[in-house]
Amino acid sequence: MEGGAECTGAAAASLVRASCIAAALAVPSPLQQLSSTQPAVQPPLATPAERIALRSAVVQLLPGRGSSPAFVRDELEAAVESLEAIEHGPETGAFHMLGLAGSWALRALSEPEHASALEAFQMRTADLTVLGIEQQIGGDGAAAMAVDFELTDGDDGQLRGRLEVDGTLADTHMSDFVDLRTAARRLSMPRVPSTMSVDELMRVLHARLSSEFRAEDGVRIGLQTTYMDEELRVARCLTGKLRGECMVYVRRAPPEEQ
Repeated sequence: MEGGAECTGAAAASLVRASCIAAALAVPSPLQQLSSTQPAVQPPLATPAERIALRSAVVQLLPGRGSSPAFVRDELEAAVESLEAIEHGPETGAFHMLGLAGSWALRALSEPEHASALEAFQMRTADLTVLGIEQQIGGDGAAAMAVDFELTDGDDGQLRGRLEVDGTLADTHMSDFVDLRTAARRLSMPRVPSTMSVDELMRVLHARLSSEFRAEDGVRIGLQTTYMDEELRVARCLTGKLRGECMVYVRRAPPEEQ
């Protein structure tokens, strides 16, 4: 009996030791715990060839250099949304700000919302042509936007002007979001139009401009970069009545290459 008891006690001790070892093995190490908290790397939503094809579909529908920006609708809208769907954007805020730096030309934008069908008709048929919209972004986030335009001013002929807006882009905790605050505006024209007031001119001009120009000075608006590569950028406004408006920018070549 005593020998049997000794055997039984030894077996119990072995069982306890085995249980302890199993429990120890079940506890993840600090390295395992750290790796388990890291987000899993998701495969890209499109292959490189698919991305290039989607990008080309957008670029082919954009107006060329020196033309008025197009409104994002119909075929262009569908192509832009397909490109946005692959979520090819900046992975970190620092990379985002680095990618934004430089000189850009606005080639397409969402048409601003009109108060009525009559206003929409009046804005679309006004004798004003946008000649080009530029955006210059510094490495520190300083942003300068400018639009050159031409107005048919009755018997006085063509009248050219330029509207400039200064602002600041700030990084956020989101990798593809930036905040924009505008601070100063300058309207340059050789003379006051004879066919409309300056306020009327600004209403017509704003009907052809993107969110960056129409935001109130000092008021923060959020901008999300929904697609970005070395030469093409798509962004959407996420604030207030400007929410959802789309902008398609193409990087401008250096002056010696233009």
